[in-house]
Amino acid sequence: MRLDLIRTTIAAAALTCLLTLTGCQPVPREAYAPVIETPPLFAPRHLGYSVLGKPIELYTVGYGPEKVLVLAAIHGNEIAGISLAKRLVDRLKILDHLHSQYTVMVLPIVNPDGVAVGSRFNANGIDLNRNFPAANRINSMSFGLQSLTEPESQILHDLIVAQEPDRIISIHQPLNCLDYDGPGEGIVNVMATYCPLPVNKLGSRSGSLGSFCGVENNIPIVTMELTEADSNLSAAELWDLYGFAVLSAITYPNLPF
Repeated sequence: MRLDLIRTTIAAAALTCLLTLTGCQPVPREAYAPVIETPPLFAPRHLGYSVLGKPIELYTVGYGPEKVLVLAAIHGNEIAGISLAKRLVDRLKILDHLHSQYTVMVLPIVNPDGVAVGSRFNANGIDLNRNFPAANRINSMSFGLQSLTEPESQILHDLIVAQEPDRIISIHQPLNCLDYDGPGEGIVNVMATYCPLPVNKLGSRSGSLGSFCGVENNIPIVTMELTEADSNLSAAELWDLYGFAVLSAITYPNLPF
């Protein structure tokens, strides 16, 4: 122990001497100066749990002032979006020129119980995308007897209210189009130049996320309707088809490269 202490002391003295000779003295830090820490670029965390106790995970990449939310599998039988969302996270991690401009929040699986059994609905038989507190919602056994009856829709609702994203991209299947609610027309028109999906305004569904966010809260929300056959594609193939379209929505109105 004593020999280690001596070695450490000698090394410290030598470093001080070297810095003095080269004129590279360390700058003393003020006692009460704030500690500047680099924000995490990739921070997965549990937001909560599904009806059957499965975790709902949020992946955050970047720390910029512009916030974008990307989500998939709010319907459990629409699984292509899961692979696309996860590939998006991987790609964003290496696109470091975007990190200081955008905070991208990705929810690859909103409805894990539905995904586990290939069902549109959650474990309580509720269509989560009809369970939001929009003025046009319909109370029913499949939409919920009131809004936000389900833990999954509550988690998504609370995330949006807390984070106030500048725009939302919700990945669905199988209608083969780019739909939007709220002021999202410009975004889908740009996206359509990067992928084979045509723009098709489907209209706001009762109690949907689009109705709640886009129509009532004026948040641009894009519904990216992939094709049914896209479930058979690999993550790499999905990225080749749709990756730049998603990136263009994230960076809109700027180019994604």
